[in-house]
Amino acid sequence: MAEKKKVAILGSTGSVGTQALDVVVNGKYETVLLTGGRNVKLLAKQIRQTGCKAAAVSSDDASRELKILVSDLNVKIYSGDDGICEAVRECGADVIVHSISGMAGIPSAIEASRTGSRLAIANKESIISVGELIFDNIKRFGGELIPVDSEHSAIFQCLLTSGAISADGQGKPEIVKRILLTASGGPFFGKTREELSRVTPEMALNHPTWSMGQKITVDSATLMNKGFEIIEACRLFGVDIDRVEVLVHRQSIIHSMVEYIDNMVMAQLGAPDMRHCIRYAVSYPERLFVEEAGLDFAAVGSLTFAKPDTEAFPLLNTAVEAYKKGGTAPASLIAADEAAVGAFLAKKIGFNDISSVVAKTLDTVKVYPDVTPDAVFNADREARDAASAIISHCKKGIVS
Repeated sequence: MAEKKKVAILGSTGSVGTQALDVVVNGKYETVLLTGGRNVKLLAKQIRQTGCKAAAVSSDDASRELKILVSDLNVKIYSGDDGICEAVRECGADVIVHSISGMAGIPSAIEASRTGSRLAIANKESIISVGELIFDNIKRFGGELIPVDSEHSAIFQCLLTSGAISADGQGKPEIVKRILLTASGGPFFGKTREELSRVTPEMALNHPTWSMGQKITVDSATLMNKGFEIIEACRLFGVDIDRVEVLVHRQSIIHSMVEYIDNMVMAQLGAPDMRHCIRYAVSYPERLFVEEAGLDFAAVGSLTFAKPDTEAFPLLNTAVEAYKKGGTAPASLIAADEAAVGAFLAKKIGFNDISSVVAKTLDTVKVYPDVTPDAVFNADREARDAASAIISHCKKGIVS
């Protein structure tokens, strides 16, 4: 009998991380590392559930609390960014599921790319900001990278099936004509910019399809998340940004499509459940049997498509502009958005101000041409400072 795969889950207490843990437990994999932020009680529960022997948290205070909660267990506890990276190096995982959200996930993503293991990545910020460095490490150390986002998992599966790419990075990418990224459209599909000016945080957090964390749910409402995914698709699959298009698909059944040079289109369909993408990334190249029923096409009824409204949701175009600027501009885009969304959730700015703050920040900050970790974190800090200054003037009418 083949040995169980050893799996590490970075960000196991978050939305994607808890679903990844469900996949790992039900798939009877061995959990060798769990990392969390401040939700120490949940992390302690997960350690007991899995029998995991190593865990990492973001601070010394959290580490002390976790040690008390699992004092009866033989668990090695790491703390801080350096500790998380050390844990990644030492855990011996075959698969590292990376679901730490935001720019905070970059150091551990870089470290995971050096292990020679499979990196099943849900942290889009690292791909967008330092993707080339991660891909170089994957190639240098003999690892693999499989995307976990439903859209990029779909594209990956379509490209594999067609032979446009292969697991070892070979293939025929020149046969790809377009990548069609599907978007749910969020809770405000069809709304005008004027109508969006009255949106509250509570309204923005009411996503029609997916259950996600607050930040990504607001990004889905502004379509910023889809802007990030455009950049991510270019990085992951080596296509020009002009060959990536967004289609609003309200049913969220088709997770994305690839059109080839002969005008044939391949799509990947499935119920809107992140566990499917996580399971595929962990089990690849195998596919595991799932007990629950699959898609009921008769119940779905129809599949519809529409072009996104970039006047009401301008962040799609802002993301494209950031990618074309190159260098650290995509990192600044992420930082500005994190600052703006945080201000919106705190009710300091309005919904439409999010896009205005992000665009104005990108017009303000310096773009560093060489994408190194230091340059990315400098750009991140400068963009947050610039965004904070812009946010502070919102009530004075400078940002509308």
